[in-house]
Amino acid sequence: MFAIIDVETTGLNSGKDKITEIAILLYDGKKIYDSYETLVNPEMQIPYRISQLTGIQNTMVKSAPKFYEIAKKIIQLTEGKIIVGHNVRFDYKFLQKEFKEYDYEYKRKTLCTVKTSRKLIPGQASYSLSKLSANLSISHHNQHRAMGDALATASLFELLLSIEPGIGGDEAIKLPSALSKAKIQALTHETGVYYFLNNKKEIIYVGKSIDIHQRILQHLNNYSTRKSIEMINQIADIKYIVTGGELTALLLESDEIKNIKPLFNRAQRRSIYLYGLFQTIDNGGYYCFSIARTNTNKQAITSFKSLKTAKEFLFKLTEDYELCQAKNGLYTHKGACFNYQINKCKGACIEKENPEEYNLRFQHSLKQLQFQHNNFFILEKGPEIGQKNIIKIENGIYQGFGIIDENDINDRAILHQSINRKSNNKDTQNIINSHLRLHHPDILIY
Repeated sequence: MFAIIDVETTGLNSGKDKITEIAILLYDGKKIYDSYETLVNPEMQIPYRISQLTGIQNTMVKSAPKFYEIAKKIIQLTEGKIIVGHNVRFDYKFLQKEFKEYDYEYKRKTLCTVKTSRKLIPGQASYSLSKLSANLSISHHNQHRAMGDALATASLFELLLSIEPGIGGDEAIKLPSALSKAKIQALTHETGVYYFLNNKKEIIYVGKSIDIHQRILQHLNNYSTRKSIEMINQIADIKYIVTGGELTALLLESDEIKNIKPLFNRAQRRSIYLYGLFQTIDNGGYYCFSIARTNTNKQAITSFKSLKTAKEFLFKLTEDYELCQAKNGLYTHKGACFNYQINKCKGACIEKENPEEYNLRFQHSLKQLQFQHNNFFILEKGPEIGQKNIIKIENGIYQGFGIIDENDINDRAILHQSINRKSNNKDTQNIINSHLRLHHPDILIY
């Protein structure tokens, strides 16, 4: 399954330029079965030279949706598919950058029709889309507009498939000797978490996908790095858990990686959070932050991989909200803290500022670390019909998730009892915040 994509932008630099138009064609290897196109408000001016090239004017995008308004649609259309583009690296980099602004890591396998054309149709004077289209009698209308270029790319890709069937697709997959085609065909297309096991029944990789079947096929067809080849050669079995909802899958994946520490999740398994940020109150009635080792007895507001990272974060938070270094354990000498001496603390350290005023500013700083509501459940699709996944936030802190029957959705006691307690850390905070921003799921405040 493929998603043929083209984007138009305000310029060539993905670091500072933005998307102005996107077109997506869903292609099953034989025909286009769905399409999507829209102008995008880049929230910046389109340079005159770009408008001359594409024909997209500032007035045209003024009322167009902003990227965050179409982000969910793009995720849904491209999940489990190989992104195809002419010089696909350009389009893919812009998409990744746009998603990164909302703390969402957008990852898809890609296939470039420029590189593939050079391999399968050698000897062309130029491999630009317009020149290839002309030389190969491919219809290419509305050049430098997203849908026009995407349609031409689709026709070129169809030609490339006729030369070498199975480019990037299922036919090209060479299964590890321990896996059968029947095993792969039996994999679900549902959302959930999957596990690769070696011949010792050890879990060597944990992943998540909206379409487990398609994502595993991508893994088995990925020979681009030594690590991926090594992992494929070790796969002896595949297991999975259907979650139904994407947020639950993301949270379960993150938790499993930290607990199991699979060999091929090296980057994620290093995400062990040893130090937490906690809230206390001193004898004078001042709210304080403190840094301590994480444990299961007390829930941290947020957590960090090292003491150094935790202190750097707390120093910045203290400075941004004019809090007191002494109250937050960052200044251990007697008397006024360093920030007071440079007029960045209002004197809580020497009781010059009363606790009420100080605590109000402290509470404002907490909002940066917490969710919009203090106590709520996030509701999403469950693993089976008639079920709901629930994710619990209490006092602004992630508590865990569970499954309930839809008929019990208004029974608060059942909701609380159904939660399986999980760790709160930077990863879970980022996952939940990003999901709330991009998907706007149903929530139940309690």
